[in-house]
Amino acid sequence: MLKKSIAFACSALVLLLAVATTSVLADMPETDSEHSNYGDTAKAKEFAKEHMGEKGKNLTEKEELMMLFTLHDTNKDGHLDGIELRAAFSDYNDQHTPNSQSTVTLQQMNDMIDHVILEDDINNDGKISLEEYMISQKYHEG
Repeated sequence: MLKKSIAFACSALVLLLAVATTSVLADMPETDSEHSNYGDTAKAKEFAKEHMGEKGKNLTEKEELMMLFTLHDTNKDGHLDGIELRAAFSDYNDQHTPNSQSTVTLQQMNDMIDHVILEDDINNDGKISLEEYMISQKYHEG
């Protein structure tokens, strides 16, 4: 059971990072599409639900978002800091890049992190709280 929980948590984290990376890259000058700073959360939530099995089927949308946030809050302080965002983006990049060749440069990674913090850090403390994350998701959904 613990192995399944760990595997699920890792899978969900990778998916959330994928969504975030895609989101930031989509916001670069060559495109001007609307986006969430954390990527396609619908895909991330669906992926997480699939891996949770029966438990995932009964989650509300708010619970799904809270779960995705919690998976990335590795130090459990209730915030996503630059280190946690970098880890999430890096894990996604590593999982989706063939032959270990990075498609995201260090500068692009820093730009993605800066973009998320600039747009979503309402109280300017340099971190994204669960509340700030939820506000961002609501804003971009609607």
